Amino acid sequence: MKSIFYNFLTLLGFLVYGPDAFSQSKFAVSATATPYYGHSKSTVEAMLPDPDGSGAITSQVLRSEVSLKGCSAGLNGRYSFSKRWSASTGLWFNYFSINKSGTKSRSHNFSIPIIANLQTSERKLSPYFSAGALWNFVTTSRLTIPDFGTVTLKSGRNTSRISLLIGAGGIYHFGDRLLLIAQPTFTYAIPPSNVNTHTYQLGLNAQLMLKL
Repeated sequence: MKSIFYNFLTLLGFLVYGPDAFSQSKFAVSATATPYYGHSKSTVEAMLPDPDGSGAITSQVLRSEVSLKGCSAGLNGRYSFSKRWSASTGLWFNYFSINKSGTKSRSHNFSIPIIANLQTSERKLSPYFSAGALWNFVTTSRLTIPDFGTVTLKSGRNTSRISLLIGAGGIYHFGDRLLLIAQPTFTYAIPPSNVNTHTYQLGLNAQLMLKL
């Protein structure tokens, strides 16, 4: 008799609270886009012929500094651990271009983000902070060189790079399920161990999010 009574209470609780529980899903999906400006500075030591014309091979330091403009777009999935903390991942497509001394470069790659997010309040408009990393892989570049033509270069599977990302902005609730996130972001690419290069990007990320 007691077991029947407990089962009845369990069923009653599910009928009363179940719909609300499912309506407050921890999962959300979003479409994201980020226009950005980047800068890269590299220093490489190489063995090259001496510029005095003697034919000797000497060690020379080569420096390169370029600016780039680009954008990324993709889809995200987010899981909320609580009303303030969440984690998100997805797949982004990145496109950027460089134009220096008449040589034009257009490149694209894919990124998988792993990001932790903090929403500081439950108000309609709240500060929103993000920090994490991007796994960048499969880069394809097209170089257009004056008086030569266009060359296509594609990176191998073992040339992926990791970038660190932080963002600070706000989240706005249009309703119970539709949200808009806007964040200025800073991204820094971790250089390979044998290359002295520093690359960063400043962007403005926007996400239109739907709670499931």
